[in-house]
Amino acid sequence: MTEGSTHGSGSIQEVCQLVWGPNIRPELFARWSQGFIFSEHEKTALIQTSGGPCAVIAPVQAFLLKNLISKHQFSQLREVESTTVDQYLAAALTEMLCQCKQPPTVTMHTGDKSNSPTHACDSNAPLQRDHGPFEIACLDDPLPLNNDCSGSSPQEPDQPTPTPSAKDYSLFHSNVRLRQFESVHSLQNHLETHLDKYKAQYGVLLFLYSIILTKGVKTMNEEMGDLGESLIDGSQGHGGQGLINLLITGRASSYVWDGVKDVGGLSLIGILKRPAVGFLTRLEHLRYVQVGWYLKNPTNPVWVIASETHLSVLFSWCKKLVTPDSEVERAKQVFSWYDTEGNRFIQGEKLKDVLEKLNLCTDDDFIQFMMLELDPDNMGVILYHKFVETFFTPDQSYAPPDTFVIYHYNGLESSCPLNKIQYAEGCVTLQESHVGFAASNSEFLTCLATKWPNLDIQWSNFTPSLN
Repeated sequence: MTEGSTHGSGSIQEVCQLVWGPNIRPELFARWSQGFIFSEHEKTALIQTSGGPCAVIAPVQAFLLKNLISKHQFSQLREVESTTVDQYLAAALTEMLCQCKQPPTVTMHTGDKSNSPTHACDSNAPLQRDHGPFEIACLDDPLPLNNDCSGSSPQEPDQPTPTPSAKDYSLFHSNVRLRQFESVHSLQNHLETHLDKYKAQYGVLLFLYSIILTKGVKTMNEEMGDLGESLIDGSQGHGGQGLINLLITGRASSYVWDGVKDVGGLSLIGILKRPAVGFLTRLEHLRYVQVGWYLKNPTNPVWVIASETHLSVLFSWCKKLVTPDSEVERAKQVFSWYDTEGNRFIQGEKLKDVLEKLNLCTDDDFIQFMMLELDPDNMGVILYHKFVETFFTPDQSYAPPDTFVIYHYNGLESSCPLNKIQYAEGCVTLQESHVGFAASNSEFLTCLATKWPNLDIQWSNFTPSLN
């Protein structure tokens, strides 16, 4: 177990280029120059002081909540000691860094049963990636404050951040040091001991840079497809999908579908396994993207959810929301790969591919027989419910509970009642038929309906905002 320290200016320059692109806009750098600050009103909730860094803060909050709900009830969250909350934060940062060490695998479309959810790597299992090196970006000493660069602090999160000059981000990057840790134990010990550095100004950037350094810039570029795009949008300051996926899954793919998809002759890699926390987006309701089965069905009832411009977190204590590992759920997942438009049917010619992925019989005579069963009117399509009913008995199929309680986190104080961060609590009811969305709730419902169609939510304290 060793620890080393270097200046690392060359590596930081590469990271800077990957994060910001060729030029850093001072106002965007200022918006991202905050730490992991906890709210005084909701002790386990992180504050986002400006637009942009939710691409890092929301995933960190999701992992933090994932660990909290396994040990505490909702009524206990405001009673957790601050030192204990800090330990949960350090554990979340450690877990996310460890994810970046996962070996690449793109075998899920081969039809091998070893790639089914039953045999997939469980995100709650003991870490397989307990070796370093983990490369961490650090500031050994506070940067000198001046009239142009003071920023906000954990004690004064609402203090406006002055507009910095080019001198400010040059000063930050020239003072970053790199440290290597060879084990998870030494890494987490460092994060716990130096957590104040990550709670202070620049803490979010230090963690983001540590994720990229641990992953490796070359690997990052390969996973992003060498598109030449920066992780942070140069005009608006929002994190791209590659950054969001990196924080949620440990891979910097820019796509939200399952596995590998052929697009114009290019094999584009999406999400390769069930993550610990999931992802839902309102853009799916608007038909801009289709989120795959993996991101919709994480191994914990926690989802990062996206509006057009912001990220927040949905979570629940209802363990029945976690889809079980079973053959029928595997079949639903494979069916969804070929239902590219999300219309709950596939072309009949795809039946053989689906059965092959499920390691079922694909003899020509069997395929012909099943087509007569599944498409008796010779319409050329196979309906989702007909496929499941034909191959599986009703008691094999998983269905979420009819009612369950959810909670919502939004880190922007301006998006919360009285500018105080609070967890919103709501009761979800799943209906048998379409439910009309009230204007005040439509934004939220249309996003969640991509996961649970025909739902209604009654909020007990206030109606939350996705923005």
